[in-house]
Amino acid sequence: MGNPIPTDVQQAFYRVVHDFGVEKLAGRMGMSPGTLYNKANYNQNENNHNKPTLADCIVVTHLTGDKRIAQAFALAAGGVFFELPDLSRLSTDALLINLTHIQIRNGSFHHEIHDALSGDDLIDAKEFARIEREAHGYLAALLEGLERMREMSGG
Repeated sequence: MGNPIPTDVQQAFYRVVHDFGVEKLAGRMGMSPGTLYNKANYNQNENNHNKPTLADCIVVTHLTGDKRIAQAFALAAGGVFFELPDLSRLSTDALLINLTHIQIRNGSFHHEIHDALSGDDLIDAKEFARIEREAHGYLAALLEGLERMREMSGG
């Protein structure tokens, strides 16, 4: 799955910046490494006036391709982050296939719930992980189809 999602946005910024490489990222952002080190420092220090802005978070996410800052922000807001695929070249036939894919994912999600509850009416940690994976897959398929329909509507 890769890197775990930090539960704090500032910590996510720190991890993404340091995992990518402060000097390399600072050069791409057009700032000094020292400034980026200070922005990424998540220790509460009243003397540090270099804090990451929302624009910094967006730039870092785009330059690194790392979605942990967005994921941590969504988590802090009580939600989850879903990356939408590029559907600009999806034909109408492909959209219909996508819609059937949504129903397949829906069935897989409910199948996991059924399997988990069958026999003991309880859900253990492994069963929950499978249910959660299927739920995310189902939601991603649904959002993918919705985004394609938005494109078709010109919106």
